[in-house]
Amino acid sequence: MPYVIGGALLLCIGLWLAAVIVAIVAWLYPVFMLVGSTWAFVSTCLVLAGRGSRKPVLVTPNDVVNGTAGLRKPHGPFPPDWAWPSYLAAQWRRDLVASWHNAYGFIVRGWQWGFGYGIGSKLRWVSSCLTILIWSGVTLGAIVGAVQVLVIGAIALGLGWLGWGALVGSLRGYDHVVRRLRKASGSCAVCYHVMAVPAYRCGGCQVVHHDIRPGVLGAMSRTCGCGTKLPTTVLRASRRLEALCQRCDRPLRGGSGAVTDIRVPVFGPVSAGKTRLVHAGLVTLRDRAAAEGVVLDFVDEASRQAFLHGEQLITSGGDTAKTPAGQLPPAITVRFTRGGTAKARGQALVHLFDAAGEFFLDRDDNSELEFLDHAGGLVFVVDPFAIGWVRDQLGGALESRLAEAHPASGDPEQVYHVTARRLRDYGVETERRALAITVVKADLLTDLPWAADLCAGAVRDWLNTAGLDNLVLAAERDFAEVRYFVVSSVTGIRPGHRLTPAAPFRWLLGLGGFALGRAEKASREEKPTMEAS
Repeated sequence: MPYVIGGALLLCIGLWLAAVIVAIVAWLYPVFMLVGSTWAFVSTCLVLAGRGSRKPVLVTPNDVVNGTAGLRKPHGPFPPDWAWPSYLAAQWRRDLVASWHNAYGFIVRGWQWGFGYGIGSKLRWVSSCLTILIWSGVTLGAIVGAVQVLVIGAIALGLGWLGWGALVGSLRGYDHVVRRLRKASGSCAVCYHVMAVPAYRCGGCQVVHHDIRPGVLGAMSRTCGCGTKLPTTVLRASRRLEALCQRCDRPLRGGSGAVTDIRVPVFGPVSAGKTRLVHAGLVTLRDRAAAEGVVLDFVDEASRQAFLHGEQLITSGGDTAKTPAGQLPPAITVRFTRGGTAKARGQALVHLFDAAGEFFLDRDDNSELEFLDHAGGLVFVVDPFAIGWVRDQLGGALESRLAEAHPASGDPEQVYHVTARRLRDYGVETERRALAITVVKADLLTDLPWAADLCAGAVRDWLNTAGLDNLVLAAERDFAEVRYFVVSSVTGIRPGHRLTPAAPFRWLLGLGGFALGRAEKASREEKPTMEAS
């Protein structure tokens, strides 16, 4: 009997103790949940601070280049640029994984410690019971906290993505629209490649960045893998970084991609006077620009030397050396700056291309003249002394005039058709291009009555009379706009002369987005616009 009473008493005491413990645990259960929930937030903060039992793995520039950053592969032939990605683009995913592992590891370690405490002891069941009562609350709190962290993180990321996307879109849109309005692009004077967005070299490590625009590597700025801060947008990068060709990696002219870019090829038969027209045109353009407060200068030494050499020839009346056959011409680049301003919106880069006439005699010889494909307008040089009708008029006493003119050795019609065919074969939409047909050497024709209409500006009618009516018809059919000019690279260099060699170039500059004065009256008396039929 005493044993029964003792056993009952012990049972009652045990039940009372259990009830007390359960009551205490129940009262403290919210505290346990608060501990778990707090740890979920603390774990996240530790990860964001780069700490914790499991530190997050940084997304490095090497991950970006190797394609292990979780970013979309960029369009084009180049790998991603070597730069640190935006947090919102890549790093947040690895931080989320690290936060999960930290919180999960804390909970698992707690369960393992509780169930492992007191192994071999008779009180192990007490430890196990307390672990279940206490750690279940911590676990439940951690789950609730994790859900809260996910919700808060999702909201923060969503708002961040919206703001970041709006900023990136605004910067890219502004950059694109401004450059489009300026008709800006990057032109390589060596390989003739034309690109909307040049590549840029980091000033710290010399690594080339092929797409500097705002994006996953940065909105307002980006950080190169070497740690150097680089500007985004082409407009800002063009002022601070060296621009490079996307194809051959050679340096581009200063301001490329951000200022108006005009490409003007000059083509015609061998010895037609193309090179002299380019030299005389640049000299008269400089003088005319100066009269209007526009400064002509150079962004590379090779172009400066070419201009100075041409100026010396024109002013001294010396003979122009023939352009070497088979040698691809480098561009002569000049920069026009309106009003002396250093701002890009008042500037233009003009690239003149003067290839040897041999390139235009046969279709197979001009496949490498890529600069023809990217020109908004072309200058076609017609030597009147290469026209059979003119030769017939120069018989007898005027035959010496023919030798003085050093006539071109090629048929103008053949040269035109070979060039037009080359443009069509390479997919150039000539119906969206302009053509300046320019009759040169007019100073040798001014005293001849049958050339009076030509020298007065009626170039189109004179060409029809001279037997080039098929050329005129073909040009007006092929090109969107055709204008006719008559110039002299000898007498036309005088200020205000009606035969100024600057006329065709000024017209094309205006079409390209940099108007320089008003067009010459003589050229406007022709059919100003010949729509392609």
